[in-house]
Amino acid sequence: MNPSPTLRDALIAAMLPAPGGGLPGAGELDLADFWTRFETAAPLHLRLAFRTATLILGGMLPLALGYRRSFAKLDADSRDAILVRATKMSAMVPLIEIVKVVVAFAYFDNPNVEAIVRGRA
Repeated sequence: MNPSPTLRDALIAAMLPAPGGGLPGAGELDLADFWTRFETAAPLHLRLAFRTATLILGGMLPLALGYRRSFAKLDADSRDAILVRATKMSAMVPLIEIVKVVVAFAYFDNPNVEAIVRGRA
């Protein structure tokens, strides 16, 4: 089962808000090309791990913590609170790390981000 793009994108945006210095947040980027490549080129174990992490962190964890909605339907403060709480749960930490890796791949794969970063060097 694949998480919805809305759930995936909400989790990505919450994991990497605008870092400052002229760089956009992950939620501000069009990552459609990245997701197409990810689904065809990423190793199977990474794709499965990312899907699992997204479904648990974005779908099941908010409900388990008492939120009545999935991650994608929550406001930014609630999303942040869920991620902060998840970092304190030993079972969730590996899932957060998996999402962070994929977020980094997606973020720095974006041509706009790459241009900004390379322009600074």
